[in-house]
Amino acid sequence: MKKLLLATLLLMMSAPLLFAQQTGQQQMHQQMQEMQKMTQKMNNLLERTQRMNQEMNRQMKQVQDEQMKNRYQMMYRFNEQVHMALGNMKNAAERCDLMMQNKDMMQDKEMRQEMEQLQKHLGEMSQQAEDAVQTMERLTKRMHQQKTADLNEND
Repeated sequence: MKKLLLATLLLMMSAPLLFAQQTGQQQMHQQMQEMQKMTQKMNNLLERTQRMNQEMNRQMKQVQDEQMKNRYQMMYRFNEQVHMALGNMKNAAERCDLMMQNKDMMQDKEMRQEMEQLQKHLGEMSQQAEDAVQTMERLTKRMHQQKTADLNEND
């Protein structure tokens, strides 16, 4: 009877610890998934800016009007800079992910909270980068429409 009572008491005392450990593991798993999504988003943005640059480069070579060529060139250079910034953001997200996988760093409660805050900021930055790329895509589309309209006027 004493053994049963002792076993029950040990089980009751360890249950909250097991629950806290599971919750911590679930939270860490969720954070890792969020970091993977952010990295995938960065890869997608990098691909889109690369395609835009290829298209602008092609358009620059085709256009005869110096003013239009200058516009494409400015957008091309701007897009190159955004592409490089996205590459740096992706590298930063990967480094953050590595730090979050470090058990020593994540065991410190304050450090874990700071890392979670950092992850949140990186997520916000990736959303802002998405918005910027969408704006650049609209600008590129508008330039192409203007180029097409100019060509039609000259015909």
